[in-house]
Amino acid sequence: MIGCVPVGILRRDNKRAAPCPGCDTPIDPAIATSALAACPTCGQALVPVRVAGFWRRSVALVLDGAILLVTAVPLHYAVLRVTGGWLPRRESWGLNGLLELLAADLGNVLVWLAPLLVMASLYTVLFTALMGRTPGQRAVGLVVISRRGERPRWHVAVLRLLGLLLGAIPAGLGAIWIAIDREKRGLHDHIAGTYVVRVS
Repeated sequence: MIGCVPVGILRRDNKRAAPCPGCDTPIDPAIATSALAACPTCGQALVPVRVAGFWRRSVALVLDGAILLVTAVPLHYAVLRVTGGWLPRRESWGLNGLLELLAADLGNVLVWLAPLLVMASLYTVLFTALMGRTPGQRAVGLVVISRRGERPRWHVAVLRLLGLLLGAIPAGLGAIWIAIDREKRGLHDHIAGTYVVRVS
């Protein structure tokens, strides 16, 4: 799916008009394809981009999860071992372990997961703010941009992370929203004012 990001950001394709990010006026796709595209109503400059869809973003998420699995999980266990935190027994793996975890007090589960959540949060915020994308996003040719087409600043990266966590609470619906949103944005993108676009 092709989009136009403004320096304001606008999603476009060849079939239907998309709204201007500045004034919400529908923009004719023919205007959005011009080299010096601008909204005819408000004059908002537009930069052509290809907005990333649900499946490509899902692949990036799986790759980032794999990276965290081989880096953050061993660190998580090392922290728990050093601090004397609860570690699952070998016989706790599998269905019995999952049932044990579901029956445990939520506070204890959050304390147990805290080191892993902190490391995953740092991974997401640091890569988004410093490079504009995580290694998983880089592998599939994606980049996170602000409404102005720039790399997100620190506060935007943190706000985006908070949106990710908030969107995960209702069974991950915040991220699933990407599949049906016209601009292919999840709850976290709407909260932080970001877009994930294709660069390859």
